[in-house]
Amino acid sequence: MPTSVIFLKKKFPTFVQWFSIAKWQYIYYALAAFDLLTVSSSLYLNHRIMDIYTQSIVVNHEWAVRLERYSELGQLLADVNAPGNDVFDSQDVEMESKKLAIAQDNFEQKFNSIKQELQTQVDPAQVEKLLKDLDSVQAATTEMIAEAKLIFSYFRQNQPEMAGKRMATMDRQYHKVNKALAIFRRNVSQIQQHLLQQEKVAANVFRYYEFAIASAMLLMVASVTFYGHQLAQKMKSDAQEKENSITELQEAETLLREQTQQLQLTLDNLQKAQLQLVQSEKMSSLGELVAGVAHEINNPVNFIHGNLTYLQDYANSLLAFIRLYQKFYPKAPAEIQAEAEEMDLDFLQQDLVKILNSMKIGTDRIREIVLSLRNFSRMDEADFKTVDIHQGIDSTLLILQHRLKARSPYPAIEVIKDYGNLPEVECYPGQLNQVFMNILSNAIDAMEEQNSQRTVAEIKAKPSQITIRTSVIDSQSVEIAIADNGVGIPENIQQRIFDPFFTTKPVGKGTGMGMSISYQIITEKHRGKLTCFSTLGEGTEFVIQIPIQQQLQK
Repeated sequence: MPTSVIFLKKKFPTFVQWFSIAKWQYIYYALAAFDLLTVSSSLYLNHRIMDIYTQSIVVNHEWAVRLERYSELGQLLADVNAPGNDVFDSQDVEMESKKLAIAQDNFEQKFNSIKQELQTQVDPAQVEKLLKDLDSVQAATTEMIAEAKLIFSYFRQNQPEMAGKRMATMDRQYHKVNKALAIFRRNVSQIQQHLLQQEKVAANVFRYYEFAIASAMLLMVASVTFYGHQLAQKMKSDAQEKENSITELQEAETLLREQTQQLQLTLDNLQKAQLQLVQSEKMSSLGELVAGVAHEINNPVNFIHGNLTYLQDYANSLLAFIRLYQKFYPKAPAEIQAEAEEMDLDFLQQDLVKILNSMKIGTDRIREIVLSLRNFSRMDEADFKTVDIHQGIDSTLLILQHRLKARSPYPAIEVIKDYGNLPEVECYPGQLNQVFMNILSNAIDAMEEQNSQRTVAEIKAKPSQITIRTSVIDSQSVEIAIADNGVGIPENIQQRIFDPFFTTKPVGKGTGMGMSISYQIITEKHRGKLTCFSTLGEGTEFVIQIPIQQQLQK
């Protein structure tokens, strides 16, 4: 120890003790000031992050509303396209021309409204490409309308054959319009994703600062604990003050921990919103694909179905003429008699009528299938509608038919329908179809997994089955139960199947969001219940309960 320090301790012990205590106090005050600085910084960062989150919600909502409005263009385009096809059935050119004019006017009003809104309310850097896409949609629509009017002109000239030839050209133009509209919506969705990603990156940047402040706070708390220990030894009289200071620091630490948890929750909500957006876009794209396929099948089938009536009339007239000829000329020349026997004229007269009837039954069946595809394609409907639940289930089963049918050496998965007498239910049809799709797909996956571990003989002894049961409960709600006899779900996993991002499937085969989104659709969107009952090795049953009439939130 230096001589000067020893001298001061002997001559001025009180001063030396005061100075020794004071230097620890100064360090404590400096740490307290640093604590106030970090807490203030943390509050500011949390405020900024909440601003980013709020802004991202506003921007995402604006673009989601735009996407919903843009999806209406597809229906309006279908209305514009319909008269050119319907005229083959109705044969009323003037009525279909008026329908076309009305549909064209509705489309142009909506189109001009959307275009004006983009020009006045969207960043010019973003709107340039979208305006080009709209120009492509408008150009293709003009060409489609021109083809429809040409078809009408052929009908006015009593040239239905020429009109039929132009229908294929009009359908190609309609496909071109839908393709241009799909590109436009995809570009809108990309802008929305880009803006959401920018907000997420900005939030992550502030998150790193928050973590740095948390680390500094933890270091500071450790330092304060150490200095507090020193102060306890040097200033016995100030023990209570030290305890109060540590308590304040602990409260600050708790506040910081709560803010960090709030930040993590905000980021989780952003990730969940992004995944839900991707899932909604996938289902919307599936709906557009199914609607497009249904439309492409519908046009030629309608053409065939419409002409079968004429063909049947012509065939009946020819057959009647042949019978009339046979009545008045029963003894035909030998050459005609030989030809009639060669072609088996009697059998031909009977079988021709049967063939025409079979063709009509076949086209009726195809039209029923197309109607089911159209019902399922209502994936992007955003409004409550009163619908037939059974129709939605059947449409979903039709989409999954390729996974239900037999595949060598495994037999088909049997679907047992136990439908009750349900009233029409108010719901989001597309979102409810999405729930049916998720549950049925998981059931098929479970039975395929079970079949991969069984022999063909075991499968035939206990074939794979899906049972769908519907009923009315307490006159205010309906219940849809979907059960399978697959592998079942372990009890410890049943408690987590509705958790976001939880999946038991291999990497790349599942996101863990299907059942979570289904649970949200049923419980939040429809104010219902979604429960799971499963026995390992015997199967799983999902029970959906939703009100028949919804009370919309304001």
